[in-house]
Amino acid sequence: MRKGKFSAQIAVLVIAATALAACGSSSNKSASTTTVAPGGASTTAAPGTTTAGGCKSAADAYVKTIGSVGDFKPVTADTLTVVTSLPGPGFWEGSDTDPTKITSGYEYDIAKAMETAFGLHKLVVENKPFDAIVAGQVTDYDLSLSQISITCDRAKVVDFSTPYFQSNQGILVKKGTAVPDLAAAKKLRWGVQTSTTAVDLLKAIGATNVASYKDLPSGYTALQAGQVQAFLIDTAINLGEAARSNGKFEVVAQFNQPGGPDQYGAIIPKGSANTGAINAEFKALIDSGQLKSLATKDLTADPGNIPVISTN
Repeated sequence: MRKGKFSAQIAVLVIAATALAACGSSSNKSASTTTVAPGGASTTAAPGTTTAGGCKSAADAYVKTIGSVGDFKPVTADTLTVVTSLPGPGFWEGSDTDPTKITSGYEYDIAKAMETAFGLHKLVVENKPFDAIVAGQVTDYDLSLSQISITCDRAKVVDFSTPYFQSNQGILVKKGTAVPDLAAAKKLRWGVQTSTTAVDLLKAIGATNVASYKDLPSGYTALQAGQVQAFLIDTAINLGEAARSNGKFEVVAQFNQPGGPDQYGAIIPKGSANTGAINAEFKALIDSGQLKSLATKDLTADPGNIPVISTN
C-alpha cells in the first residue's frame, strides 16, 4: 500500500506536555503517584485520590495521575496485551485483519515503546470491535490504542489515559467531489462508523441522510460503491485511507468542531491500577519529543493543508 508522511506541521496535532496539566476527575490505585496540576506544578497524591468535579468535556474525562512505569503489572506475564480495532490506516500497518502481521504505524510504535518501558519482552495485539472496546465489554487486556476519542460517556465504563493525539473530523469523498461549505455538507449522503464521535457531529450540523457501518472497511466500500457520497471519521484516519486508494478517494475538507478537535486517549479497564504507569510513559514520550517523531514517521499527510468548514 502507498504511504506518505506528515510534514513538520503535524507536530501541532500531538498533545504537548500541557495536556497533562488539565483539570478534572482522576483516580488511580498505584502505590506512589504524582498529579501534574495546572501550570505544570506537581503534587503528591495518595493512592486512589480523585479530583472533585463533574465531567463536562474531554478535559474532565481522563485520569490525570502520573505514576511510575515500574508499577505496571501486565495481565499476562512478560507480555503487553493491546487491543485495537482494525483497520487503522497510518496507526496500525501490515494487515487490515490479522493483528499478528502488524509491523508499523503510530499506535503500534507507541505500544512497542510501552513494552520496552515496562520491561516486557512480548507484544500481543488483539483485534476487537470498536463499539465493544468503547462500551467496556472487552476484558483481559492491558490497554487499547484505537484512535479513541475521549468522552464523558465513555469514561463512565472505561478509564482514559492522558491524551496523546488530536484530530478534527475529515470528509472523505470520491476524487472530484466538492464540499465547499456547511450547506453543501448537510445535503450529502453520509457514512459513519457506529459508536464514533462522527455520529454526534453529523447530528449537530443537521445532516439527515446518514448510514452507519459496523467497521471502516464496510463504510469505505459503501463510499466506493456510491451508496454514500462522503464518509466521516477523524481526519488522520481518512487521510490514511485516501493514501491507500491510489487516487480514488480524497479528503476535501474537515470540520472545525465547536468543542475543539477530538483528543485520543488509551483506554484502560475501569479501575485498573496501571493507569498511572501508562500516563507516566506517555509523559516520557511527550517530554522526549518521541511522540512527535513517531507522528512524522508514521502518519500520512498534513491536515494543516486541508480546508476547514466551521460548524458554528
